[in-house]
Amino acid sequence: MLPLSLAAGVIGCGFGAPAAGIVTGVVTYDGKPAAGKRVTLAGPTPKVAATDPNGRYTFNGIASGKWQIQYAGVGDDRQAVPNEQLFETGVRPNEVAYWRSLAFDLVDGGGKEVPGFEVAYNGLLYPEAGMALLVSAEAVVPFHWSTHPRAQRYRVTIEKDNKGGRLWQSPWVGEPTAIFGQDVSPGRYWWTVEIDGGESGTGTTRFRQVDF
Repeated sequence: MLPLSLAAGVIGCGFGAPAAGIVTGVVTYDGKPAAGKRVTLAGPTPKVAATDPNGRYTFNGIASGKWQIQYAGVGDDRQAVPNEQLFETGVRPNEVAYWRSLAFDLVDGGGKEVPGFEVAYNGLLYPEAGMALLVSAEAVVPFHWSTHPRAQRYRVTIEKDNKGGRLWQSPWVGEPTAIFGQDVSPGRYWWTVEIDGGESGTGTTRFRQVDF
């Protein structure tokens, strides 16, 4: 796995505390600084920053309020990039499509160190993209994927289209396998894996297509 990670850093003032109004972090790829990566500080007045040659992003002068760091490997808005485009042209196969930190409150006179998060993902293993499968309660289909270094649990979602039309969602599982078994109409579907990283936040893999 080529680790592409998003880890927040600190600009310190006494014992490493974040400086007032600053949210900062570092993006690395395979353990090395990753320049030009885009992150969004989502909140009352959203801001966008790109990492510098050292892989560092910094947001200055941030007002008090509730904020969240977001990373998008395929753009900020899922609806702006149809699933077909994600699959055909799309994303780097070893990168999650999205990652969001947990929301945090920035209070007057404070800054924030956000827990780091890996946005590397080694791929969705099975079913193979576009592979035709028979599925029913008697002929179940296993979905396998790579483990994520920050994951505590996973959840698989199958959609009928690229508009959020959810067909099925697995329970949260601790291992990289979920079992689907129900009668469905023949056709093309899309599946994705949610990653629960605990206090590090949550991620979502790219969509893969599967034919039933």
